[in-house]
Amino acid sequence: MQLVVCVFLLCLLPGVQENTILAQTQVSIGASKDNTLYESPSGDLSNGAGQHFFVGRTTLGLLRRALVAFDVGRSIPSGSQITNVTLTLNMSQTSSGADTIGLHRVLADWGEGTSAALGNEGGGAPATTNDATWIHRFFNTSLWTTSGADYASTASDSLSVSVLGSYTWGSTTAMVSDVQQWFDNPSSNFGWMLVGQETAPHLTKRFDSKELVDSTLRPTLTVTYTPLATVHNGSTAPTTFSLLQNFPNPFNPSTTIQFTLPKSGHVELKIYNMLGQEVATLVNEQRVAGTYSAQWNANSVASGVYFYRLISGEHTSMQKMILAK
Repeated sequence: MQLVVCVFLLCLLPGVQENTILAQTQVSIGASKDNTLYESPSGDLSNGAGQHFFVGRTTLGLLRRALVAFDVGRSIPSGSQITNVTLTLNMSQTSSGADTIGLHRVLADWGEGTSAALGNEGGGAPATTNDATWIHRFFNTSLWTTSGADYASTASDSLSVSVLGSYTWGSTTAMVSDVQQWFDNPSSNFGWMLVGQETAPHLTKRFDSKELVDSTLRPTLTVTYTPLATVHNGSTAPTTFSLLQNFPNPFNPSTTIQFTLPKSGHVELKIYNMLGQEVATLVNEQRVAGTYSAQWNANSVASGVYFYRLISGEHTSMQKMILAK
């Protein structure tokens, strides 16, 4: 049965045609790297592979600042316009009192090595090659211009955090501008620095990092964007029926599927597993001619290869995608 279904699926796989869409799309992106800067004149502490990062001033008066970055170019199609940006972090440990934490754009590149602190990780671990530290962008070869990192003095957003739980920064004009700049010019994408008030001790906050075992609590950047429209034969209306490759691919847990319809009609867009069993229906309705996108959140299914099929009138097209949790 499985062999028959797989042959059936492969027979329907079409060639991919290049098209663009006009509808707004939202995508959730996991952090590409994160780290903690532990105040130290020798700059020999870090936590690149740790499950947490820290912000604030400890009971001993030492500062903690966190770095986090996201590869926005991998998940968003070229030419898109960013319209909304939020950053969600989970605070899993806190000392007494609320603190206002600012999100500052980092001005120079930095690294994430293999250092991993033990216990609650608040004291850091010996820095390893390419780790960011209080004085190093990359341990121990490249230095920050200013100890404690090079970052914009004005926060792109600020948020008061107090009790344990999830917190979301944005969307602000500055955050949208930051992400648009990173998207348009990837060489400038150094992420954000999280900085507390840093005036009073015993206000350190611990946030879960991208290495946390529970993937649902890791840092998440949610971006809404409008893909660039292109002109087809002097008009924005598509001239061909097409089903594009999903992006990102591989993905976890969400991906976007784009398709074009040269004429109006009933449209079905469905997801199938390797056995040919339907696992989701994304579209099942009348649509006018135009360009469209649909998002699939695969939280409820296992990792593996899936197929998505588009049917409209006499046209049928199918593509393969990979869910990698």
